[in-house]
Amino acid sequence: MTGNIHKFDNGVFVYDDQLMPAQRQRYRIKNVHEADEEALFIKIISSIPDGGCFVNIGAAIGYYAILAKKISPQLHVHAVEPLESFRRYFLDNIKLNNLSIQDFVVHPIAVAATDGRDSFLEKGYESQLLVSNAQRGLLGRIPMKIKNLIKAGLGHLGMKRYAAGMGRKSEVDTVTLESLIKRVGRQVDVMSMDVQGLEVAILMGGNSVLEQADVKTFIIGTHGNIIHRRCIEILSGKDYIIEHDEPDTPHQPDGIIVASKGVQWLNA
Repeated sequence: MTGNIHKFDNGVFVYDDQLMPAQRQRYRIKNVHEADEEALFIKIISSIPDGGCFVNIGAAIGYYAILAKKISPQLHVHAVEPLESFRRYFLDNIKLNNLSIQDFVVHPIAVAATDGRDSFLEKGYESQLLVSNAQRGLLGRIPMKIKNLIKAGLGHLGMKRYAAGMGRKSEVDTVTLESLIKRVGRQVDVMSMDVQGLEVAILMGGNSVLEQADVKTFIIGTHGNIIHRRCIEILSGKDYIIEHDEPDTPHQPDGIIVASKGVQWLNA
């Protein structure tokens, strides 16, 4: 890393060489990571009582985990990130923001439809889990044609882009949403998720979590309209209230879902 530092308007610092050119260009328009999600995230995190719990799946270089801790210093923060280089960047950014490594629990795993071990494509911000046959079986239960899923963004899950020879293939441990909650060891107030198209598979691997509201609120970045609608169907079917439903965002690449059960942060 170089010594150049990028300071976001919310006070979060990261090292500049951790960023992609497309991100820097986006930040010149509005200097936060995801302009459409930022205000929603801040309002929700600010509403969590002291001592609450936030889980960030797909933490990358730590932007949202660090922002959450800055907003609410008493918050218990868990960050899930399978990519080793991103975990190193995250630790560097924790120090850069004058926070302690002990302020965070970092899980070096991927969340998926099944527990086990699976292939992983290492490609920076476009890294993705390569779905196993077992997980393909679960995804196959979704009543949609696979070609439409690929067009809608679920192709991030398959071998298509890996076959093009991009990135490096490795293996990572995977856990279901149910297993992750057991690792966290308590009810989660807010869980954010940015998983490059694996959103549906993760929700399908968390049936008891959704039934029991072990996660009170989900903030999900969705990748494609079909995935977005399917997430809405799953969450609504488990009695989650959809507080925000935005499949197409003007200033960031992902759609946004905010879904809550037993609480409402945005309409309180």
